[in-house]
Amino acid sequence: MSINKKIISLVVGILFLSSLLAGCVEQQADEQPAAQVPQEVVAGLGRDPVGARGAHPYLTRVFEQLVILDAEMKPRPGLATSWEVSEDGRTWTIHLREGVKFHDGTPFNAETAKFSLEWATRVRPGLLGSIDRIEIVDDYTIKVIHSEPHAPFLRSLFFAVMISPNAIDEDDRVIESIGTGPFKVEDYQPEDKLVLVRNEAYWGGLPKLERITLRYIPEATTRIMALEAGEIDMIIDTGGILPEHAPVLKANPEIEVMTIHGVVHHHIGFDTTTPPFDDVRTRKAISYAIDPESLVRYALEGYGKVMNTPVPPLYKDWMHPDLLFEFSDKDKARKLLQEAGWADMDGDGIVEKDGEEFKVTMHLAGGWVGRWPYKTIAEIIQSDLREIGIAMDIDVVDTGLYREMMERGDVKMTLIPIAGVSPRSAVKDTFHSEGGMTVAINPPFFSNPRVDELTEAAMKETDDSRAQRLLFEVQEIVAAEVLMIPLFEELMINAVRDNIRGYEMHPWFVVNWEDIHVVSEK
Repeated sequence: MSINKKIISLVVGILFLSSLLAGCVEQQADEQPAAQVPQEVVAGLGRDPVGARGAHPYLTRVFEQLVILDAEMKPRPGLATSWEVSEDGRTWTIHLREGVKFHDGTPFNAETAKFSLEWATRVRPGLLGSIDRIEIVDDYTIKVIHSEPHAPFLRSLFFAVMISPNAIDEDDRVIESIGTGPFKVEDYQPEDKLVLVRNEAYWGGLPKLERITLRYIPEATTRIMALEAGEIDMIIDTGGILPEHAPVLKANPEIEVMTIHGVVHHHIGFDTTTPPFDDVRTRKAISYAIDPESLVRYALEGYGKVMNTPVPPLYKDWMHPDLLFEFSDKDKARKLLQEAGWADMDGDGIVEKDGEEFKVTMHLAGGWVGRWPYKTIAEIIQSDLREIGIAMDIDVVDTGLYREMMERGDVKMTLIPIAGVSPRSAVKDTFHSEGGMTVAINPPFFSNPRVDELTEAAMKETDDSRAQRLLFEVQEIVAAEVLMIPLFEELMINAVRDNIRGYEMHPWFVVNWEDIHVVSEK
């Protein structure tokens, strides 16, 4: 090789090496090592992250569970490393993780796990099935013994947080949020903010973030304005961002909009015990009058999936294979109203019966209106019902008052969100006469002995195929009686500023705080 060629090769090599180094320098400028950037984030959400049972376990990760659910909603080891179930499905042997401590220094072991499970069953009877007793086998092994099989037991453990005995008073109330999670509570201002700091002794390794502030921002527009202004770094949780705001955030180059099909699905609920909805024909007429496809298209702007059964698409194997509910046929809706005795006697466009016009109020919880486009959905339904002669008013009330009205049976028609970690437990909670959600779906109560029988059998049935057939029959009864009207499964929308790394959305709005970190802004 000539000297000139050697020189050229050397120059090219130097230039190539320089470009690599420049790229590295540029990358380091964009993303400084974590140690050089304050590892603190502020996240906005549409509800207070602390409730009657302490800090929200999924949003805050202050508390942990024996069993977690991954992004596919499948059970995975948490504070339990493994488990076995007896052949009769009644006894679960659970092996616990060693070397874990609560935030107050209390050891996590068989004794505190037993305490936590027993507390969970007292404050939420039936949550973990019909538990006969819990036995301590050794320091890190317990046995949970049921009087009868409880098929969704593993999934139910997702709701049973491990909590320090020092955090519970004699009335089983949470007086302090003391868990084992990667972050612990430093400060809490009700209806304002929750401040979390890193658990330096976390068993899963040292989290990258040092401090997290969760800000309760009930008004949806205020949340996105705060994100755009840099006052907050993230918007999280189900209902965090309304669909109408997503295009605005997408247009901002400093913000990343994220979506995932969540576990939350939305319905119309009725009081089926009093007029006018004590007649199945009027409930069915409402179903025929509305078009869920238009709700998804216009109110949700495509951020959702139409439902036709009470079981959401997330649990597709448990959805009834047939289209159970009928929509979008106003002629059939009018005919059903006529059969039920409703007619427009004075030509004003509103049907009446026994001298009373068909007027109804759809009550909406104010807290939910700030998280989902319920007002827009209600207005579309209002227009649809007006076409078949029903006058519907819309009343947005304070969430606390709304709950009181539901319990008193003062709500005749409403929009409601429902979520469940197991299709069996979700259906039972929703439609069993003593289910946890019955009052929300069907105030004051709905009671059908056959539905009770089927849902109870499904909870005990360890064979999925047989349990699915039981729930198929429940769905058929619910559809035939139009006990509710399924509308859509939510496509959850969250967003982060471009200096946030590591956030991965979860269908049950579990936040992976231990993986999140901050890089320098560009």
